[in-house]
Amino acid sequence: MKIITLHFLLAVGIINTAFGQDSIPWNSAYHLKWEDFQGKPEPNSEFGAISRCAIKYSLTVKENTYNYKVDCEFHTKISWTKDFDSVGLRHEQGHFNIAELFARKLRKRFSTYKFNPSKIMQDFRKLFELNNKERLKMDNLYDQETDFSRNRPKQFYWNKKILIELKKYQAYSQ
Repeated sequence: MKIITLHFLLAVGIINTAFGQDSIPWNSAYHLKWEDFQGKPEPNSEFGAISRCAIKYSLTVKENTYNYKVDCEFHTKISWTKDFDSVGLRHEQGHFNIAELFARKLRKRFSTYKFNPSKIMQDFRKLFELNNKERLKMDNLYDQETDFSRNRPKQFYWNKKILIELKKYQAYSQ
């Protein structure tokens, strides 16, 4: 029996720490705190904070079956802040929630995959990359429309919008 196991990582920004260390798995009961942002702020950055969130998946292929796992994590050692505003913290939580939303969307894509053992690895990689493009597009729109949390009415709108989207994909939470 041939068993193949693959692991892939999707991250916004450069991940320079080992996965699994210094990270917080997404959990609906946990909300980020400024203490979670332990990275060194970039002194010349125009941003008040940076969240480094990642989606990873592993794939195991056996003869006629496959199994996968998708996780969403926040990386504490490379996430940083210079600003301790509560609305800014909600904005950063929004990025983490968007990452979880796209982890759920990826689980949905994987769950509906029509098994093709000769192409599964490249097909999953393509689904992963498509998911990443869509996530980056939403992250950028989120930052643009909220003006990085400075547009308070838009920030509150997006907070609700993201939670509604998470509920729509509740079946694909872990």
